[in-house]
Amino acid sequence: MSRRMWHPRGNAGYQGRDATLTQVIEAIDRTAPGTKTRLAETVGISEQYLSELLGELKGEDIVRKAYVVDNDQLYRSARGISNLSTSNPLSTDESVPEIDQSTEAADRGRTVVELLERLNDVTSAQYAAAHEAFVGEDPEQSADTLESLANERYSAVLSELKNYTLTTDWPGNRVAADLSTIATNLEIVGDRACFIADMVDREHRPATGVIEERVVDIFEAGASINDALGAILFECDLDAHDRLITLEETVHRDLDELFELVTAYDPELYGYLVSITRALERAIYYWVDAAEIAVRLHSGLQPDHVMI
Repeated sequence: MSRRMWHPRGNAGYQGRDATLTQVIEAIDRTAPGTKTRLAETVGISEQYLSELLGELKGEDIVRKAYVVDNDQLYRSARGISNLSTSNPLSTDESVPEIDQSTEAADRGRTVVELLERLNDVTSAQYAAAHEAFVGEDPEQSADTLESLANERYSAVLSELKNYTLTTDWPGNRVAADLSTIATNLEIVGDRACFIADMVDREHRPATGVIEERVVDIFEAGASINDALGAILFECDLDAHDRLITLEETVHRDLDELFELVTAYDPELYGYLVSITRALERAIYYWVDAAEIAVRLHSGLQPDHVMI
């Protein structure tokens, strides 16, 4: 694997050959051309020039045979937006280059990470409030009360990512797009927490016995998965992904058992419990998905996909 990082060179944006290299990568990724002729036509260059560019990209391991973009290598080559991933501190692969960021890009990266952490704080609080409501406690601030703050922090992340995308060289905008997905995932978790809290408030049907214990177990496992996400994204602790997989396996088993248990209840209570459980399942899914994206952003590698 090449030790040299590929990205548009220079600080004034990408032009000329660099811009064409970018177009070639994006055309391959977007259209999956079957032939060199088709790819040349899509980009609008000669096949001879395309062959020269492909030779460079293949030499950098960005493009493989059959005109396929290697996303792992592309992410290794991309300028990171997170200040935590600027030097790949946990990587043991000597072929992974340190990421060279300008001061402005590094500052924007730190700002984005800080805003994401603030968003995660409030959506995690919404989730905890939904948990308290389910077990009959009165949270200091309900999930619904926190929703306006969550929306405000979500908008702040997207605004900063928009600024970053407009000022960074490609393929840094891919990194920004992935962090935008993480932000959206966190915002969805907050929405699911509000849904659970609303269901509890509307139905006034406290679960008891083994059903309550199982739902509480899932709430607690979800909170632990969120802790693992935070360790991965904000602390660059990639080992936390192994813990996350173990937790997810437990949640998956508990969800299957819970769905079997609730079938014994009357239709109204069954619908209530299924609605809450499904909302929990989706909240945890979005945390897991965000964690997988964070692993890729830090390491350049796609982690093993978990089941939930």
